[in-house]
Amino acid sequence: MSIKDNNLPHFIDSLKIGVGRTTFGMSAQFLFVNVALAEMLQYSQAELLGCKMADIFENKKALSDFVTLLKKKVSVEGYEILLRRRRVGTIWASLSVTVDTDLKERPQFLNLVIEDITRKKEVELDLLRSKEIFKVVFDNSAATITVTDQDEKIVAWNPFTEKMLEMSGDDLFNKPIKDLYPEREWRKMRKLNIRKKGVLSGINTQVIKKDGTILDVDASITVLKDAHGKVVGSIGILRDISKQKRIQEVLLQAKLAAEEANSSKSMFLAKMSHELRTPMNGVLGMLDLTLDTPLTDEQRDNLKVAKDAAGNLLGLLNDILDLSKAEAGKITIESIEISLRDVIKSVCKGLAVLAQNKGLELRYFVAEDVPTLIMGDPVRVRQIIINFVNNSIKFTHQGHVEVSVRLKQPQGEDGFCELQFAVSDTGIGIPKSRQNALFEVFSQVDESTSRRYGGTGLGLAICKKLVEMMDGRIWIESEEGKGSSFIFSLRLKVSPSAVSLAAQGDGQGVVQAVGKDAAASSEDVGRLRILLAEDNLVNQKIAARVLEKRGWEVVCALNGRETLDLLSKNHFDLILMDDHMPEMSGVEATIIIRTEEKQTGLHIPIIAMTANAMAGDKERYLSHGMDAYISKPIDRDVLFQTIINQIQQRKSE
Repeated sequence: MSIKDNNLPHFIDSLKIGVGRTTFGMSAQFLFVNVALAEMLQYSQAELLGCKMADIFENKKALSDFVTLLKKKVSVEGYEILLRRRRVGTIWASLSVTVDTDLKERPQFLNLVIEDITRKKEVELDLLRSKEIFKVVFDNSAATITVTDQDEKIVAWNPFTEKMLEMSGDDLFNKPIKDLYPEREWRKMRKLNIRKKGVLSGINTQVIKKDGTILDVDASITVLKDAHGKVVGSIGILRDISKQKRIQEVLLQAKLAAEEANSSKSMFLAKMSHELRTPMNGVLGMLDLTLDTPLTDEQRDNLKVAKDAAGNLLGLLNDILDLSKAEAGKITIESIEISLRDVIKSVCKGLAVLAQNKGLELRYFVAEDVPTLIMGDPVRVRQIIINFVNNSIKFTHQGHVEVSVRLKQPQGEDGFCELQFAVSDTGIGIPKSRQNALFEVFSQVDESTSRRYGGTGLGLAICKKLVEMMDGRIWIESEEGKGSSFIFSLRLKVSPSAVSLAAQGDGQGVVQAVGKDAAASSEDVGRLRILLAEDNLVNQKIAARVLEKRGWEVVCALNGRETLDLLSKNHFDLILMDDHMPEMSGVEATIIIRTEEKQTGLHIPIIAMTANAMAGDKERYLSHGMDAYISKPIDRDVLFQTIINQIQQRKSE
């Protein structure tokens, strides 16, 4: 039957919704279909005309139920049913139907309006699944979930809420949410202004259980608003973190205990450093003074062995203290302007005697493209290189030791360059199997090395820690029997006033040894009158004799009070000040001297001469008004040069 035959308006055929007409009953056939219905069911109009209703229903029972329903009603709206498409799959459809009857009121034709609601059903199904998932999460969540109304009263909650708070439904329903919190915590929550922010998570707070027990919780609050922005309630999620809080408290107590232990360790090290350095000063001082007297060859050899042993003991003490300070984070890395060429040359000059005594050539090389001035810590760079050179000299029997600096990466936009420092030798070398362990504490190549050459294996471990503190890298390249190279690289900022080494001059050379007292003897400051404040009689005697051998007059004081008394009655060119003295310490005496000098306008040089050699000691003494610092045991050359420098500085002012 065509549209024209049924005299139906042409516009029906252009509708986007399915329209059709069928006979009535289980064997009903299509008499008319529009284009939309045919396409919906994957037919052409011609193919669908004459098809039975049973062909598009998913099963016969569905059709039977539909026909039975229509026998009772003359019209049906929004009847949802699953329809079969011709080629692929099924669709959900909404059927609206009217029944045309014959003259005897018997059903004869069906007028159908069919709408594809597959997408709608999928959305409904997704929503249903979401609700089911939400319900599963809500019911099984191991966190408290509460829903409040606009009056901030609890209207819904999950089962875990009752478990965590040990409350029943009667306890929770219509309970003001603020009653869950201790008063101080509720005030804190109010100050967070959650209503204005809308959502806030990660709130550390507390809630009260039914029995009054306080729980630490992590809270997340979401404010609920209607379409007009009016607050209609909130959802709160509370997670019990009481266990974590207890663990944190235990960890905090452990941290405090560790810090206290570390502080005690530092105090112990500082005390032991002072107590060990004081007698060491006496031992080394007396050995030096005795070696300056007429002796037999056997006596001189014995005293030199004793002095070497005492020097090794002092080196071990210094290594242990350095390692302890590095591990405790007590070492600070400075960033000041450094002339690398001067540092390298100075190190080599200082160690030239050791090299010469073994018949070794000690040389240095600084590449021309290395910046002359960089920003870094000269003390730590010097310490690492000295340690490397000492090692190389110790394990090299012929040939040479060379200190070199090369540019690995030129200055970038950030102003930094990468420099590679190396100390290479022609020594005994190190087996591949032992190279990685050399930078570990107390590590050496083997036990025979320790017995033959001495040492504790601490030096390289300290170097490694210092390099790492400067964000650098340290390694070794070696072949057994052919020598070793100890290498470290650092990224250092180039000083704005740096120039190329080529413009400054030669950056390489072989260092020759000079007489030990040449530097000091070259300076003539005349006859000095020195006030020595020292309570230890052995150290007092040693220092006085060393200074008197130099031709200087020495007056001794046993404490800070005697120092002030002598200074008020006599003229002195300089004071050597110990710190730990009875009645009045060296620091206390210095403060009084500097205070009085503000009235007189005078200034006497004061040099701290103390066994306190921990990190920060030097800075502490200088901050209290002392002009220089020397640690015990006293190195005579260092002592002489420090005194000369202070006297010359005062003369130039």
